[in-house]
Amino acid sequence: MIKCIKITIIIGVLTGMAFLSSCLKPISYPDEPELQSVTYTKLGDSLMLSMEFTDGDGDVGLNEGDTASPYEPGSFFHYNLYVEYFEMMDGEWVKGRLDPSGNNFPTADTINFQYRIKNLTPIGQNKTLKGTINITIEAPYYNPISNHNDSIKYRVSLIDRSLNISNLMETELITR
Repeated sequence: MIKCIKITIIIGVLTGMAFLSSCLKPISYPDEPELQSVTYTKLGDSLMLSMEFTDGDGDVGLNEGDTASPYEPGSFFHYNLYVEYFEMMDGEWVKGRLDPSGNNFPTADTINFQYRIKNLTPIGQNKTLKGTINITIEAPYYNPISNHNDSIKYRVSLIDRSLNISNLMETELITR
């Protein structure tokens, strides 16, 4: 009788575990990286950007040796995180430029930051990624020669190893 009760309990527990495990499906995301949010934290004259993201096949980030085509130096894909700088000028957002006169003259170079994020692929069977990437824009985080650097924002995009480019995501208004 006791053996019968123990066997029944064990079978019940195993059946329950099998039932629950069949209900728990792994979380899945699209294979393309997707930025969920971009926030900032001021660190004196530096700025930390935090980007929450997902990637269904987990191929975000590059290894140090990833320098052959299409990741060779000089290629757009050598970097996998791009940050564009914008300033509010006469009520409109314009790309920040390195104009010595401080007026964002259209022929001056735009201000962009490029980063090589290290390989973030998880170990194991489920390669799905959901995480946060933090980068620091060193001092000053604004264009010191601009006459319009009191209201700025950044726009970010992320690229995975399959060369999928994420959606564009912007920070909120940053005031100095």
